[in-house]
Amino acid sequence: MANYRLMAFFGLVVVLAGCGAKEPAPAAQPAASASASAPPSAEPQAAATRTVKLEVLGKGKIMQPIIYVADEDGSESDTTLPWSKTATIELTGAEQRVGRLVSVVSGSVKDASGLLKPAACRIVVDGKTVVSGKGLCKYKVK
Repeated sequence: MANYRLMAFFGLVVVLAGCGAKEPAPAAQPAASASASAPPSAEPQAAATRTVKLEVLGKGKIMQPIIYVADEDGSESDTTLPWSKTATIELTGAEQRVGRLVSVVSGSVKDASGLLKPAACRIVVDGKTVVSGKGLCKYKVK
């Protein structure tokens, strides 16, 4: 009877060991061409450079800080208008597809009656005006 128990034990070990066995690998698929397997968006693009000029227009002293995002983030306070910042931005391939946000919050100036009003702003990319407004100007550079 001890032999039957020993054989049952070894049979159980063999069965359990077989449960962890790997299935045979599937048959190899024919290789697809490199152009068919790579998505079109994965192609590397050369970096592009854009010259961005942020401007706050008007005259007189700014009453609230000018806040900007271009090649770096920053702010200017206690400044006189007109104000501008020029940045050279190098865009990655992804930024060329989806854009990179640049912006300027123009702050406020006093009007003729002494009340505060938003100052005029403008964004120029590669010499072409792309946005003009008051208070906030933003644009996605591609």
